[in-house]
Parts: sequence; C-alpha cells; structure tokens
Amino acid sequence: MDLASQLQLHARTRPRHPAVISTTHVLDYASLAASSNALDGKLRQNVLPGHRVGIYCTDPIALAIAFHGCMLAGISAIILDPAWPSARLLQMLELFDSPTVLCDRAGESVLRALGQNTVRVPSVVEDVATVPAITPCDDAQCELLVVFTSGSSGSPKAVMRSRESWQQSIGRCATTLGATQDARTLVPGPLTHGLGLYALVESIATGGTLVAPGRWNAQDVSTLLETESCNRMVAVPTLIRLMLDQLPANLFASLRHVVTGGEALASPLAQRILQVSPQIACTEYYGSSEHSLIAYREHQRSAKASMPEFIGTFFDGVRAHLHAPQDNGVGRLMIASDFIATGYDPRGAGELERCQDATGVGDLARLLPDNQVQILGRHGEMLNINGNNIYPAEISTALEQCGLTQSVIQAHRDAADRAQITAYCLLPQTRKLPDPLELHRELKSLLPTYKIPHDIVFLSHWPLTNSGKRDVLNLPVPTTEGLRKLRLR
Repeated sequence: MDLASQLQLHARTRPRHPAVISTTHVLDYASLAASSNALDGKLRQNVLPGHRVGIYCTDPIALAIAFHGCMLAGISAIILDPAWPSARLLQMLELFDSPTVLCDRAGESVLRALGQNTVRVPSVVEDVATVPAITPCDDAQCELLVVFTSGSSGSPKAVMRSRESWQQSIGRCATTLGATQDARTLVPGPLTHGLGLYALVESIATGGTLVAPGRWNAQDVSTLLETESCNRMVAVPTLIRLMLDQLPANLFASLRHVVTGGEALASPLAQRILQVSPQIACTEYYGSSEHSLIAYREHQRSAKASMPEFIGTFFDGVRAHLHAPQDNGVGRLMIASDFIATGYDPRGAGELERCQDATGVGDLARLLPDNQVQILGRHGEMLNINGNNIYPAEISTALEQCGLTQSVIQAHRDAADRAQITAYCLLPQTRKLPDPLELHRELKSLLPTYKIPHDIVFLSHWPLTNSGKRDVLNLPVPTTEGLRKLRLR
C-alpha cells in the first residue's frame, strides 16, 4: 500500500489515535490527514509542476504535515537542515530551485531574515469532524524528496529518492525494526537527519505514534519519557549514551525495542541498553542516504567481545556483490534493491558508482555465508561522528578559508568514549597560534557546529613514511603531552 493510502486508512480506522506527539501538542491521524490534505490543495495551486518545495522545520508536528502535504501533492520536498549556517542554507535554496519554503514558527523568522518566500505550517491543529477524501499523486516513480549527505568534495550531496523506494523500504523492513501500529516511538534527536526523518515516515505509514522533541534536549526527552510510555526508541548511539548517562533509569522501563544506526554501536553500550529491562531488544542497522536500509544485527546479552566492524544480515530484498574483491575477500560493496535512491542531483556534488542495477558509495565489505555481510566502512573517505556522516574534505575546505591549509582530519575517542574530531595543520614554531574564539566564530559561519573540530593540533612538520610520504596513520593523538593545540569545543 502506498504512503497516501496508508495515511487515509489510519485516519479513517483510528482517527483519534495520536500520530505525532511533541513536547507541547498532540496530532491525531484525522487532523494529520486533514491538515496535509489542505496543504496539498494549496501547493497544487501555487507550485508549478516539476518544481520543488523546501521544508525547514524542527517542530515535529509541522514537519509531519509539511512532508505529507508535499507527498499528497506529488511535489518533491527538499529537506533543509536547521543546523546549517545561513550561507549554506541560501546556497542550497538557490542551487536546487526552491522558491517556496514550508516552515514552522522558528524557521519562519530565520528564512524571512534571509529574504525567502515562506509558507507557515501550523504546529497546533484544531480537531476535525471528518476525514477528507485524499486524491494523491498516482505516479509511484515520481520524486518524493531530496535529502543531503555531506559531500567528499566539501559540498553536500543531494540524494533524490522516489515515492516507491521509501514505500518498498518501509514495507519490507518495518517488522524487523519493530515498527507496528502499537509502537510508540521516541526519537530524541533531530527529525531532519536521515535516521529521524525515516522514523517519522515509517511510524506514520505503519499507524504508530511518533514521540519527539524535534531536537536533542535532555529535559524535553525526560518529560516525554515520563508522560508518554514509549515502548520503542530510534536514536544514534551517541544520544542513547547521553540519555543513559543523564536520565534516571526508571524512565526507560517501558521500552521494549531500541533501534540504532548512523554510527557503530559499541558492545559495552549495547549491553547497557539490554540491561534496561529483561524484555528489551536492540537492533542496529547499517544504511545510507543513497541505499536506505542495507543490513541489520540483533545484539545479544553478555556478548563477550566488541565487534570492530559491523557484521549483519541483509534486509529482505537487498542484493549485493563486491567490486574488485582482493585476496582477503574485501571489495567495494555494490547494492541492488527496490530501496535505493534515484541518484544525486546533477547540480550538486557526487556521482554514484554503478554496475548494472547496483550502486555503491565506497563502502568496503566482505560477503559472508547465510546472507550476511561484514562492512568495514569507507576508510578515510568519510568519518561518522555521533551519528553524522562527515567528509574530511568539507572541514578542510572550511579551515583553508580560515587560513589553515593542508589539514588532515581524523576521529578519536576521549576518556569517556565520546567521538571527537581532530584537525592537524602545519604551523611553524615561530608563528603564533590563532585566537580560538575568533577561529571558532569563523568556522561556525562555514560549518554546522557538529562539524567544527573539537581540537586543532599544530605540527611543525608531518611524520613521514619510509618512502617519504606523509604518514597520516602515525599522527600524535590529541592527548599527547607537549602538543601545540587549540580546543574549540
């Protein structure tokens, strides 16, 4: 069943069942269908065929209405990240032809200050008496949305996804991930990022309830856990660790299924999750904006060792082969399924590897028996920091604009096992270090906060390999005594 038909079915069979719960309001299925249908009519009248509409919302209710209004109208939605600096936001709006932007109250003030044409989407919706008849776009292959993943060229890559690809992904994978009409799913992080946005659409398509603050805030998440009896949670490991560290253990007693992705889930954290209650299950999945869901693994209690790489089972319908496998069985992973994206918008950066009906994004992997795969990551092409895909080239480009050239970007873990970004730059001993406050201010105008390096280490020369090349594998860890460095965050 397509996304529009599922929305109408839930609105007619369980109209008062909550679809989205925010920190301040509840949106039931009847009101979601009516509000999305009203926005559909407005968009059909005011947006030219083939044009896209931006969505710039942090409020969960406004985002749900905006997404489903675009879906019903058959108009592609460009998901804009509120964490972007203003310059990046304007660049994306101009590059990808989005003259109209749907926004919530907070987004409206930002966009109007930038001279953008906005349409305010309500986060408070009145009760409706009847569910309207929905007449959706009937082209399953039409573009549903555009999401951005950081580009290895230093510019975000715009990933184009069809309606059919997400419908197939949800239909094939929802049961494995515990998404049912009885699920009350807490998403404690941003909904405009891949993990949260997918959880929103998945929850509504399956008739469940999404519970979300719209952005990470410990007090808001605590309040929602106290009042909403959530039985499922979808979050990156970093946020799960923060919740377990900062919130009372009794708040997690109602959870029965934790779903995580976006970064590797370390075995010690998985064991902490599984100790929340005797009934809880923990599913980790591996995916990408380009492929949607690829593989999953169920974490078991009392696992004896931490797995350095992801080893899991392919989701139903995913087919894979390796390009140029080496003697050790490792090659570049190529994925074919009904879930994969159309590709990258040609006006942006990026180009998918293609082999017949399969595509690749540079993941290295080893295929195993019983439909399993060991995924080794991208080894230097991309870092995954706290659930965010970050390309070193993007940070290097920003540092170069601040006068710091030839940088090397790496990830480290601090004493508390938190992922940290370290930038290494050359700077003669005779030169003074930059002012940290000024450098942070400049970088914040170029990068979202989560991409700003935690530390910048200044070296007078690079360590060299035996062949005289720069030895990036033997750079000093940022905690090494005597280093010249700046702490930026």
